[in-house]
Amino acid sequence: MAMPSSLLSFHFPVPTTFNTRSSGTKQNLRSGSSKIIACVGEGTAPLSNHSNNTTTDLLSAGILTKREFPEGVWKDDIIHSLMSSNQGAAAAAYEKRVESLICEIKGMFRGMGDGETNASAYDTAWVARIPAVDGSDHPHFPQTLQWILQNQLEDGSWGEEKHFLTYDRALATLACVITLTQWRTGDTQVHKGIEFLKKQIGMMEDEADDQRPSGFEIVFPAMLNEAKNLLVDLPYELPSIKQIVQKREAKLKRISTCVLYTAPTILLYYLEGLQEIVDWHKIIKLQSKDGSFLGSPASTATVFMRTGNIKCLEFLNFVLMKFGNHVPGHYPLDLMERLWAVDTVERLGIDHHFKKEIKNALDYVYSHWDERGIGWGREDDLAVIDVTAMGLRILRLHGYNVSADVLKTFRDQNGEFFCFSGQTERGVTHMLNVNRCSHVAMPGETVMEEAKLCTERYLRNALENVDAVDKWCLKQNIRGEVEYALKYPWHRSLPRLEARSYIECYGPNDVWLGKTMYTMPYINNGKYLELAKLDFNNVQSMQQKEILELRRWWRSSGFAELNFTRDRVAEIYFSIASTMFEPELATCRAIFTKTTVCLVILDDLYDTHASLENINLFNEAFKRWDLSLLDRMQEHMKICFLALYNLVNEIAQEGRERQGHDVLGYIRNLWELVLEAYTNEAEWSEAEFVPSFHEYIATASISVSGPTLILICVLFTGELLTDHILCQIDYRSKFAYLIGLIGRLLNDTKTYQAERGQGEVVSAIQCYMKEHPEISEEEALEYVYTLLEKAIADFKWEYLKTKQYVPNNCRRLFFDHVRLMQLFYKERDGFTHSHDMEIKKRVQKVLFEPVA
Repeated sequence: MAMPSSLLSFHFPVPTTFNTRSSGTKQNLRSGSSKIIACVGEGTAPLSNHSNNTTTDLLSAGILTKREFPEGVWKDDIIHSLMSSNQGAAAAAYEKRVESLICEIKGMFRGMGDGETNASAYDTAWVARIPAVDGSDHPHFPQTLQWILQNQLEDGSWGEEKHFLTYDRALATLACVITLTQWRTGDTQVHKGIEFLKKQIGMMEDEADDQRPSGFEIVFPAMLNEAKNLLVDLPYELPSIKQIVQKREAKLKRISTCVLYTAPTILLYYLEGLQEIVDWHKIIKLQSKDGSFLGSPASTATVFMRTGNIKCLEFLNFVLMKFGNHVPGHYPLDLMERLWAVDTVERLGIDHHFKKEIKNALDYVYSHWDERGIGWGREDDLAVIDVTAMGLRILRLHGYNVSADVLKTFRDQNGEFFCFSGQTERGVTHMLNVNRCSHVAMPGETVMEEAKLCTERYLRNALENVDAVDKWCLKQNIRGEVEYALKYPWHRSLPRLEARSYIECYGPNDVWLGKTMYTMPYINNGKYLELAKLDFNNVQSMQQKEILELRRWWRSSGFAELNFTRDRVAEIYFSIASTMFEPELATCRAIFTKTTVCLVILDDLYDTHASLENINLFNEAFKRWDLSLLDRMQEHMKICFLALYNLVNEIAQEGRERQGHDVLGYIRNLWELVLEAYTNEAEWSEAEFVPSFHEYIATASISVSGPTLILICVLFTGELLTDHILCQIDYRSKFAYLIGLIGRLLNDTKTYQAERGQGEVVSAIQCYMKEHPEISEEEALEYVYTLLEKAIADFKWEYLKTKQYVPNNCRRLFFDHVRLMQLFYKERDGFTHSHDMEIKKRVQKVLFEPVA
């Protein structure tokens, strides 16, 4: 079904600019709509005799129809009861601790060098094997041998002390036993290590294959052969050992020596397990610039012992200068550390404290960006998909120029994505990061769409497996992370909901799996989580005070007396508080809430609770900005007009102070546009007229009121908006048009059936069917969904490409409003039906339920 190209290039009528001091001349929205006016005039009885009737009289006479709305959920008593449990406590804790935590975390960012990580007993054992280069009978790095002797754990093993994984402990313990045996020292430690291995080796078969460290089936059997030659007393005939040996033999048969020497592969990471097949002169050609082999001390130590290559020794000296008497499992980890630290503070919702630190970290990553992909460290020659995907997503969102073609490195001919080029390994965290990356696609990036489909399929399958674990990281709640990412992808995720969810999923003690288990203290750290909780509760406490003030405004404006509209103050406030949450944006939140309340009330008024004559009277009073017409209005219309009049003046006064010049004309013009759109729809309803699809979209994209709301609130985002900036986002922009289009199509797809049952005859679906009588309702709905999907994709592109010339908070306001609409209209009209458990739960978690 063809899509009219004009729909996505249509522009709204343009309101006058900031410097306008009166409402001015407004372009007529009804260009081309004379048929509607004529139809109304010919088919409708005069309404002049109804001007003084009450709403009840008009309803009884059938002139108006009453629409029933579910009762509001968040009444004053409910709000007060929820506030009593956390008021004061969060603020007190915040004042005591938060400043110190911010300073400590800033210090962590400033201290990022080549990557903070823990000791690897396994790699240290391999480095300790190196004999003195002067030919004497002692280790070249004796301090590493002493570290092994001094760091055996109580159970006789070596490895990560705080987390037990049989694979990891067995690998590290066997390496240490072999090294001590070779140097004929530490008999007591060797004996205890052997006893541990005898007890635990048989237990490995009880652990999931996904928790087996990378290359385990290569290096562990190879070390068993060494141990056997050294007469180490181990149960070599155990079925579990035989099974691992068979896996190694099968894998060695699949290794192509051509591939091994032509390009970097993950095999370089565990050359110590491939010594019998490696041509050492050929392998040197794949050495990294820093002298290592994929940053692995064990692999690099092996190459040095086989070749005497001086660059290998220089790398090991470099690492030991940093760590002293031990080495980590991989080094450097500078790119991974910076990217994950930025991702952590952003997902926890505390990034607003670290803007400078984030920029410095991303500048560093970008300086080492490679269009073939990046690895854990700057010198890695093997790109890793999750580091590359994380980098692509975060750099792009922060305005850096990076191409999605980098993901093609990890795609095979079947459109599947894997951790490393030419390999078939992949894990949950890798696929999760690729999935999150795929949603920041630009138009025409088919590789991103392929990545999205591939990873969604993989992740959904992983969720079906209740025992699923990740191959590369032992995370506290990887299932919760995946569920959130699939349910709320980037363009549907509200920042405070994501922060709340990630606070509940984040593991300060999570560990990573490479060749061995390792920790990254600048990525997983209790200080991040503590600050996130304090910050969330402090923001929530502040927002509760704001919502009480807005409830008082609701009552003082007389809205509680109106029986035809929806009391949704809390839900509306949630909409802005879950996105623009920082303390300095309090005015923006208040104006967003008040403006939305008025828009909702007037929409309901024009829809079913005012005659066309009374609507025209209201419009005339607004255009003239004249309170003298109040005497001719019914009581409920007086309440609405006075509230709107006072609000516009309040916003204009605040706007003058913020922007430095008069904005009253600008604001009134925005309201005139939306009131005229409401009027058009009232005329259509009165005449039971179904306009053309294009004509409907032209009006309904304004009546949905998103553009008017955002273009008012944008004055209060903390930015001075010049005419140059304004023209990028106002009614002349694609930004504003797409907000209206997306809002209207989301609304119509979820409400048209219910509204049709209440007598409404106009929606995007019905207008399209009128133009195409040959199609079914299902086909019309499919077309509208296709148009909606295209509009959202275009909107994401507008958001990404305007980074350089539209202030960040303005872009946030636009983008988060589209996110919000998708959230409220995910299943049905969540705004009207805010009593639904899903909506109530979201509001409560963000506004009323503190994190423990």
